[in-house]
Amino acid sequence: MIKVYISSVVVIIACCSMAEAVQVSLRSGSRIQAPLLKKDKEAVVLDLGYDVLRIPTREVLAVLDDTTESVSGEVTNAYYSTAGTEYITTAAASKKYAAAVVVVKSPHGLGSGFFVNKDGYLITNFHVIKGARHLTVTRFKQMGATLERVIHRDVDIVATAPFHDLAVLKINDFKDDLTTVVLASEDVVDIGETVFAIGNPLGLERSVTEGVISQEERNFQGVLYHQVDAPVNPGNSGGPLFNGRGQVIGVINMGVPIMEGLNFAIPVQHVKYVLNHLTGFAFDQSNPESGYVYPEPPPRPAKFLKIINKESIDEVK
Repeated sequence: MIKVYISSVVVIIACCSMAEAVQVSLRSGSRIQAPLLKKDKEAVVLDLGYDVLRIPTREVLAVLDDTTESVSGEVTNAYYSTAGTEYITTAAASKKYAAAVVVVKSPHGLGSGFFVNKDGYLITNFHVIKGARHLTVTRFKQMGATLERVIHRDVDIVATAPFHDLAVLKINDFKDDLTTVVLASEDVVDIGETVFAIGNPLGLERSVTEGVISQEERNFQGVLYHQVDAPVNPGNSGGPLFNGRGQVIGVINMGVPIMEGLNFAIPVQHVKYVLNHLTGFAFDQSNPESGYVYPEPPPRPAKFLKIINKESIDEVK
């Protein structure tokens, strides 16, 4: 019996030593680096050498492993994947990625979003969820030839980046496989390049519109956007903008309602930047717009003199 027991321990130790090392970021701001033994909907289990640590999934912000790159140019990390793909028709790409696009609803309205990984992480616009705490995400599950509407109410706000107008959400109440998008591996677009958007304008789910890149760089308040002529409307915000290869090259976030075909998308490099620094952009309940607080500039001297009384001016002299 003793020999059997010792053999079992040796086997366990051997298995632990072969576990892949990961870095776990916690909502408290702490980070733990250790071999990963198990990860499921309930908890993340780490090997600490002489003991194991079980962390409830609710307390985990992210589990990061080493980014790997294949010969084909595909890059996969904890949050998203990129790949060089062949050209695809809008019809084929829409069919392939329709289930990855969701409806994001708050008490203030609705917008769009899209899944970036199979753990339930999705991207939307910050202005879609601004000021909200209770959100629902409606996704569309492929059931044969049709898509079944599934509403998720257990939704976490993982990160917010108001300056980039981006937010990262996570659904927790799902058990089946999720359809995800592929992000463009290169942050390069060409004027005249064919693009298409999938979103929920005015709540009309999974609407597809096509156009071209009108201008690859438009500067608004220090941020560059892709200008597109693909028709978008309120409700498209947060939805993906695809190129001819079916890769996401941007996130629809604004347009000019009184003008036709004058719309804009956040370049995908901003999405990857936020996902690569998710801990830094972690949502703070006490300061939901953290990272975007600018103090008012001091008044000009002439304006300053107008707001102080005559006695004060005399004292200054």
